[in-house]
Amino acid sequence: MQFKATRDFVRQRAQVLEKFRSPARFEEVMEGMNVAARRTAEAPGPGWDCAIHWHEAERRFTARMQEPAPGETLLLSLASELADAAITLDFQDRPEGGCRVTATADISAHTVLARLALQSLRLVRGRGEDRLTRLIAALGRP
Repeated sequence: MQFKATRDFVRQRAQVLEKFRSPARFEEVMEGMNVAARRTAEAPGPGWDCAIHWHEAERRFTARMQEPAPGETLLLSLASELADAAITLDFQDRPEGGCRVTATADISAHTVLARLALQSLRLVRGRGEDRLTRLIAALGRP
């Protein structure tokens, strides 16, 4: 399943990218989402072991940030028993100044529970896109 979202920032691309690349910012955003994130690898490809309480159980997953196109694209990969996700973040300069971030999340469910959760996001119009937009805003804020 795929979700897309876009967010415009008034700051320049280099400033926005600096926030997205920051392992500390990722950890702060995860904490705000009630996700415990413990860093397991440092830059340039930071990684985390994460856990969230969901549906009466602690769910563990790993996260890894890579920059396949330096200064243009970041890739956040998430993997768990329930599902895998690849979130591609593309950064473009805006003609009037600032930066636009376009996120594309490709999610593949491995269990019935995960498939039902994804279907719920899809059926409630815009819910998946809204969550992706909030993630982009939180990672890129000053």
